[in-house]
Order: sequence, then C-alpha cells, then structure tokens
Amino acid sequence: MASQQKQTSFFDKSFSDANTSDYHLFLQLSKSGLSYTIFNTQTNTYIGFESFLFNDVYNDYSILNPLNQVIEQTPLFKKSFNKFVVSYVNNRSTLIPKPLYKADELKKYHLFNFAEQEEDVYLSDFVLNLSAYNIYSIPDFIVDAFKNFEQITFRHFSTALIEASILHAKKTNALSLINVHVLPQSFQIISVKNQTLELYNSFNYQTSEDFIYYLLFVLNQINTTGNEVSIRLTGEVDKNSAIYDMLYKYIQTIEFCETPNELKYSYVFEQTQKHYHYALFNQYLCE
Repeated sequence: MASQQKQTSFFDKSFSDANTSDYHLFLQLSKSGLSYTIFNTQTNTYIGFESFLFNDVYNDYSILNPLNQVIEQTPLFKKSFNKFVVSYVNNRSTLIPKPLYKADELKKYHLFNFAEQEEDVYLSDFVLNLSAYNIYSIPDFIVDAFKNFEQITFRHFSTALIEASILHAKKTNALSLINVHVLPQSFQIISVKNQTLELYNSFNYQTSEDFIYYLLFVLNQINTTGNEVSIRLTGEVDKNSAIYDMLYKYIQTIEFCETPNELKYSYVFEQTQKHYHYALFNQYLCE
C-alpha cells in the first residue's frame, strides 16, 4: 500500500496558526509527493514550508492513501486561510487562446490532445502574460479529497511555470529563453521567443538517456542546437544528478533559476534549494 513520510519542515518564528486568515497556502501534489508553503500577505514573505515523499505510488488513484494520511496528520490544514491553492502535477494540459475559449467547452478542448478518462474533472487557468487559458483535468477523487477545505482553488502546476518564464523574459528583455523543469519521472520544456510563448511540452522519461533524447528532439524542432542555447534549469535536479551530467555533455550553458525576487523569504528558507520548488514558489504569479 502507498504511504508517505515527511521530508522537510521549517517555519519562521513569526508564524502563528492564529493568523492563518492573513496567509495564503500554496500546495503542490504529484505522484512523487506533496509540498506546501505558507505566504504571509501582510509582509509579502514566505514563512513556512513542508514536504512529504510518497512511496509505492504508480497511478493517480494510489495518491489517495498517502494524501489522506498527510491531510489527517497536518492540523494546519484544518485552519481557515485567506486562500488555499492546490496545484496538481500531470501531463494532461493544453493551451487555448483567449478568443477561442468558451468555459462550457473544456472537455472538448481537452479531448483534442488526450483520451477521455471516466474520473476526469475539467478545469482551466487563465495565463495572464499569454492571454490564453490552460485547460487540464484532475481526477474527481483528488478533488473530493479536498472537499472540506475552505477557500480552495485548483490549478495546474504548468500555469505557474509558463507565467514565470514569460515574465522573466519580459523583465530581462530576453529575445530567447528556454526553461527545463525536471521531476522524478517527467520534465517540462518551455521556449519563449520575442517575449511570448513559442512552445510548452511535457515528456515522461525513465533514464537520463530518455531525458536528453526528448530534449534534443525539441531543440531540433525549434531550430536550436546545444551550442547555441542557454538552459534555465528548475525542479528536482542538482549538479550531482545523472540528469545534470547528461545535460552538461550536450548543452554549453546551464544555469539554475533563481527564486522570484519580487517577494521575500524568511531566513529559514536558506536550508532548501529553492529551484527544487520553483513551480510552487511561483504560484503567486497566478493570483
């Protein structure tokens, strides 16, 4: 049976569970685990973080047991927050330009690219800097797991990645930008040209050889080579990983993304690699 174990937990001394009405809670959920961060809206500061590793999870349904364990064992989740956002990680999302979007046709848009699943709940996020909607599905049993939470909002994790990439290109006047976000069994690639989205795609992989094959394929499709490109790297990867070693063989310039500097982070965040949770910390861009 799938289970969970707490990996990381730290909170600033200013955190108080009596003040949760002033806090936003951003949570990210995937097959590999759950992480959440607390954002104080009064000081524009991240003040808390916890992460949990899920074991023996092979499909969406097997997420339920460790998820329910975390919910039951985390008293903080029973508090009322100013906002509680659940960001779901899967590869089932597609972008629709705003002029073509109709709120009652989410299923139709989704089925352009994905097979229908009986448990699908269809949702959408507006991507402000793209003027488009991100259409995606979340299993109904995942949605039901959060039915007793107040002020709950669901999002797709890629929405924050896309917003952050475009916003960074605009702020730095970058004509070309490629972000690669690495997860344990999948990775996402975002290409921005002339400060607008050129491509977003997600790939499953099992080995570092799979990873580099798909990445080089995409770079070839957008007429870019490893000698020309600079990769901005985020997610669960570091310089000691097989993924980084493989990437370094083919890509001339690699940099780890910095966390958003528009907001502040408590000193307690110095103990974590913030690029690991880049999508989570950028959820505020979707507000």
